[in-house]
Amino acid sequence: MRKSTRALVGMLVLDALILAGAAWFVMNIRNGASLTVPPAKAISTVTTIGGGAIGIVTGILLVAFFVHRKRGN
Repeated sequence: MRKSTRALVGMLVLDALILAGAAWFVMNIRNGASLTVPPAKAISTVTTIGGGAIGIVTGILLVAFFVHRKRGN
């Protein structure tokens, strides 16, 4: 597998893991398993941090993809 392909696959896997983790936290907050005050603010914070993490991971790995592709890997 080429390095550029590995960068794209890694990006997809990491994005999926972050999304699953954020969804799990939101479900716990909605079901009352995680007690927070107020729940709406906690859900907003979790989704904001999850979205930011996905953006950072995607940006870094897209740059890696293009660098590897430019070098012929």
